[in-house]
Amino acid sequence: PAPGAVTGAPVASTASAAEAVRAVSVPVDGPAGASAPAAPLDGPVPVISPLVRKLARERGLDLRQLRGSGPDGLILRVDVERASTAPAPSPELTHTASGVTVSGHTAPTHTAPASGQGAEERVPLRGVRGAVAEKLSRSRREIPDATCWVDADATELMAARAAMNAAGGPKISLLALLARICTAALARYPELNSRVDQEAREIVRLPAVHLGFAAQTERGLVVPVVRDAHGRSAESLTAEFARLTEAARTGSLSPAQLTGGTFTLNNYGVFGVDGSTPIINHPEAAMLGVGRIVPKPWVHQGELAVRQVVQLSLTFDHRVCDGGTAGGFLRYVADCVEHPAVLLRTL
Repeated sequence: PAPGAVTGAPVASTASAAEAVRAVSVPVDGPAGASAPAAPLDGPVPVISPLVRKLARERGLDLRQLRGSGPDGLILRVDVERASTAPAPSPELTHTASGVTVSGHTAPTHTAPASGQGAEERVPLRGVRGAVAEKLSRSRREIPDATCWVDADATELMAARAAMNAAGGPKISLLALLARICTAALARYPELNSRVDQEAREIVRLPAVHLGFAAQTERGLVVPVVRDAHGRSAESLTAEFARLTEAARTGSLSPAQLTGGTFTLNNYGVFGVDGSTPIINHPEAAMLGVGRIVPKPWVHQGELAVRQVVQLSLTFDHRVCDGGTAGGFLRYVADCVEHPAVLLRTL
């Protein structure tokens, strides 16, 4: 615009320009209440000011659809500003055989799925599935979790279990040995056997380990709790895991057997996967995940060998501890898996 030009008025207003505008302006439909002629669909647009053109371009307006309020229908800045704040007119709809026409364009209508295609299915979130959904959602909302993991050579642990079971007496499960390792690790790192009291803004460290373990049933995922797991032997843990798993399978677990856990052991290796980043079982502070144990190449005593390898992961609430504590816990668990004799120090 020329220096001193008034905003909203044409920068220049010569007789020749006005005559040119009058020569090309013909009436077209426009916004209600306008009385001046609008620009034609073809030909020059009655705009002189580059500022008005730039403003219309920035606001996505088609100047041909505007009626100018200036002399001889000249489009001013105020016309652009008024059009950009006015509500868009509703498109005219007409129904045709092939669909719905909107302002001259035909859009296909939505039809029912063709034969052989099933309709969408809605499954109510209730019962066990609803309870699981609510608890996992709450965990995600409230707990700032982090995950660390490590591969471990479980060859010696598997050999120790085989030796135990060969000696006679009740068979010892792998889950029971992992649980015994967990309780020993929690004794060293009690920060992970805790919960956060958000209202009091306190970390509550718990004196007993009530160990939850994930169990998949036909009714969904449940987490039975082994009470006072820290005081149980591998044989006692095996028996309690078997009892609670059977109760979970038959749907006879009581509410007391599904609540009050302080730490969870998740053996997702039974599903044939190596690793996972599980969601913490609220309000607990951590969960140990165990992947499948499979033969893999491994450097053992300086030589490449095929060993039984497992991936261990720890998901923890970052409010109760830092990475050093979580890493120390996981490293101790891995050391016990690789060298079960380490556990003798805790007996």
